Amino acid sequence: MLDHSLLVRTPFGRVAAVRCPGDHPAWSPEEPVTSASVVLVRRGVFLRSVDGRTSVADVTTGYLQRPGECQRVAHPAGADVCTALTVPDDLADRLAHAGAAVHVSAAADLAHRHLLADPTPDRVAELIDALLPASPALSWPRAAAIDEVRVRLHADPSSDLPTLAAAVGWSPWHLSRMFRRTTGCTLRAYRRHLRVRAALDELPDAPDLADLAVRTGFADQSHMTRAVRQETGRTPAALARSLHPPAK
Repeated sequence: MLDHSLLVRTPFGRVAAVRCPGDHPAWSPEEPVTSASVVLVRRGVFLRSVDGRTSVADVTTGYLQRPGECQRVAHPAGADVCTALTVPDDLADRLAHAGAAVHVSAAADLAHRHLLADPTPDRVAELIDALLPASPALSWPRAAAIDEVRVRLHADPSSDLPTLAAAVGWSPWHLSRMFRRTTGCTLRAYRRHLRVRAALDELPDAPDLADLAVRTGFADQSHMTRAVRQETGRTPAALARSLHPPAK
């Protein structure tokens, strides 16, 4: 059963945190979509099927859902935590030009986290601004094999290229080429995205940055600091302060 928690109401619409226990890896029954909304994943990965087309949702790729759709979801890797932002039709149309997939850049991911720490209409506006220019990156058609690779990387971000290529029946060269063409980034960059966002998820409450670095797959704290700075332009220490909820 999904757990919905209202975060804030804005001129765009409502913003809610959605938590799914992920205890059913098989496809859910179909459910109708009743309002246009952007769904962004904070933690986890899951599959979504609409009109016979399956896509992967994770911290790098959210999705736009529109009224009239019937969707099913499956959780092959366990629980997830998402944010659902109801949007008016004109804004949905602006996001939809790249299809249902919504690319979540490092800037959009950070705006999403700032919204969760400080759920205000201004933060929602910042997030929408960060999402709009990023969407065209997903204009390439998606391949089922690439989605399988993305799910496998969530399960084990250290999986090497030959192993991933063998799993989908492609050569390493072809997988590298198609992954970049489909997602807009290399496999190496995608791994970095996953590790950085896993670190950011724990950062506000992490007492030891060196320990956090090792737990999220980095060689050491310096490695994590370089990767976080490359993704966000800021250090982990600075982000830890900005991602704390403001004092009441």
